Amino acid sequence: MHRSEDKSSTDWSFSIEIGTATRTKFIATIGGIPAGIISDRYVCLQPAGDANAEQCKWLKYEASPLRERHMAHRWQAGIGNCPGCNERGIENFLLKLDPRQWLDGLNSTTEAVTCALEIALIIVTILATVLICTKCIIPLARCTISLSKPPKK
Repeated sequence: MHRSEDKSSTDWSFSIEIGTATRTKFIATIGGIPAGIISDRYVCLQPAGDANAEQCKWLKYEASPLRERHMAHRWQAGIGNCPGCNERGIENFLLKLDPRQWLDGLNSTTEAVTCALEIALIIVTILATVLICTKCIIPLARCTISLSKPPKK
């Protein structure tokens, strides 16, 4: 892209690969035109490897605003059909303490197996924490404390 036909100053250059098929008309969208280009420009097209086959033409500058994209909101605020479902109170807390209620809602064997695996993972984590504390951290702390005290004579 040049400001004049003498091609003394180049504003911008780019390349487009059209392919081997001969076309009488093609449309290409070039993004990122510099903000300084706000008027008609002298545009030259040149096939790759053949500088003598260059064709130049004045192109009219036309600016159009980008289309606005409107996306639907994924979350919609509203009142559900379950009044009191999310309320927490003493009654709800006492209901959850009943062991008979703990397994309510497990409707399939997959859910039961998943629940059992989660409980086993929690138990293993608690046991590993207790083991690390009793076998590593507490003895190390005792050793550190006993080394810091001077021996009794």
